[in-house]
Amino acid sequence: MLGATFFIVWSGISAQDLPDGPGKDVMKRMCNSCHGLEVVTGIRKTRNRWANTVDVMVSRGATGTDDEIDEVIDYLATHFGPKTANVNHAAAKELEEVGLTSKESEAIVQYREKNGDFKTFDDLKKVPDVDAKKIDRLRDHIEF
Repeated sequence: MLGATFFIVWSGISAQDLPDGPGKDVMKRMCNSCHGLEVVTGIRKTRNRWANTVDVMVSRGATGTDDEIDEVIDYLATHFGPKTANVNHAAAKELEEVGLTSKESEAIVQYREKNGDFKTFDDLKKVPDVDAKKIDRLRDHIEF
């Protein structure tokens, strides 16, 4: 069974609309041989998660040289990496988009307005009503 995280409908972007960059043509060739490209990049992943996904696809028959596979992983990570939010500038709604609850997002904005910008993850963990373990899990999605 192919992972559900890999087969999610894209938000209307066609193969012609893919961002230009190294690896685009290789990605189209490798991925489009089994399924439409609209299902490839419906979610955002870290480079490591894209590498795991591409490895699974190769184990299921996608073909390419080692260099081409690396190119595809780089392309996907560059153009379809995780959403991020800057905790020093983002509105509460933007913070929700990376996985925080509305209560946590509002608490971060209020704390920031009262105490100034965050400099570290430890600073962010001091915010009342914010789950410190969740902050650790969302490190790839949070910027300062």
